[in-house]
Amino acid sequence: MCLACEEQEYFFRVWCAGFLARGEMPPGVTEEDLTAMGFELPAALRSKDKSTPPATTAPAAANAFVCDSPDE
Repeated sequence: MCLACEEQEYFFRVWCAGFLARGEMPPGVTEEDLTAMGFELPAALRSKDKSTPPATTAPAAANAFVCDSPDE
């Protein structure tokens, strides 16, 4: 992974952590994404009924950075 990708991943995790610290769900991120990153859902979000849609619509891509480095 190139340095730019590592930096983008780090800042994306920090961005998600900020929302979770406030007890909110980051826009455009699913519960499965958070679990894959090693985050726990806040208690307020865990007890919420899953059938209710989110109050706001999320942007198309929260993590729009794409690396064109051949390193991968």
